[in-house]
Amino acid sequence: MPAQSAEQLWKDFNETTDTNGASYQTRWFGDQNKPAEVQALTDAILSGTKTATTTPLDSYTAEQVAIPQVGDYNVLLNGDMKPVAILKTVVSELVPFYRISGEHAYHEGDGDGTIGDWRKRKTEEFTPALEEHGASLTPDTPMVSEVFEIVFRAD
Repeated sequence: MPAQSAEQLWKDFNETTDTNGASYQTRWFGDQNKPAEVQALTDAILSGTKTATTTPLDSYTAEQVAIPQVGDYNVLLNGDMKPVAILKTVVSELVPFYRISGEHAYHEGDGDGTIGDWRKRKTEEFTPALEEHGASLTPDTPMVSEVFEIVFRAD
């Protein structure tokens, strides 16, 4: 059962570890207006199928959101926007679109796990968002390549 709140889950986590005063953000994967999509991605993370993600740098700058940094904590929300786990960023790199590795693509847990399938899916996903911000997807478009791990789960 998910914790009552993100704050309570963070408190429960802090009782089991020393985070040295670290803070957290709430986070979900997918479109918040599509709870089934968010839930599917949450399930993939909780099962260990999805341990990585990629986002165009432009998405962070256009939305004035901080780029994930190694050591960041996020309270993972499910499709109902309820906290289910705490993630810790273990890798965060700026990488051109066509330099994303096959290994990273596999760890995103989408499609058939190949870099070719990943590029096709991400081109379809990223192009509209980039165009909305007046940019386009090219082989050199900067991407934030992130790897995370589950460090705590809700009871």
